[in-house]
Amino acid sequence: MSGTKLGARGRIITLETPDYVVRTLEAGDATEPWRAWLTDPQTARNLNARPAEMSEETVSRYVASFNRTTSHLLGIFEKKTGKLIGIRAVYVDLGRREFLVNVLIGESEARNKGARTQTRTVMYRYFFEDMGLETARCTAVADNAQILKVLEQNGWIRERTEKKTAASGDGFIQLHHFRLPRNIWRRKEAERAPKTS
Repeated sequence: MSGTKLGARGRIITLETPDYVVRTLEAGDATEPWRAWLTDPQTARNLNARPAEMSEETVSRYVASFNRTTSHLLGIFEKKTGKLIGIRAVYVDLGRREFLVNVLIGESEARNKGARTQTRTVMYRYFFEDMGLETARCTAVADNAQILKVLEQNGWIRERTEKKTAASGDGFIQLHHFRLPRNIWRRKEAERAPKTS
């Protein structure tokens, strides 16, 4: 069941789709498959990171760095297997009423099977409607054509492009910055909703 509990450390979020559960991650979720995700060179490149397997301690510290008020780390789990296949990191600016989203489907065999699409819908509904935020933000590496196409289809507006040093140390990358106003998100959701006669 979807919902939020307020704990001593802030919001504990649980959201459900037909095939996935999106929930607040705990230190105990620092499993070996997750720690190995960044060993994939293409995954690392899309995140502008160096390919490397992370230690359990490193991942546990990363999980603990999210305060569950202005920063949330949400795991994407398959319902059938209970397996963690991806993460969504969300950073909230309450003053500006906006949130920045980063997403990674880390398990290569889970890509292009609906995890990103299904979890996107419930996650944006939560932050736009339940939390009352007005704008979403994200970034994407300029040569990640698949993600750029998804952003365009979903109404994201490109605001600017910056050049950053590549994490590999070999040259530079271009990073596009996007925003998605709530009214555009609502319109896109209405367009996708099943038509009733």
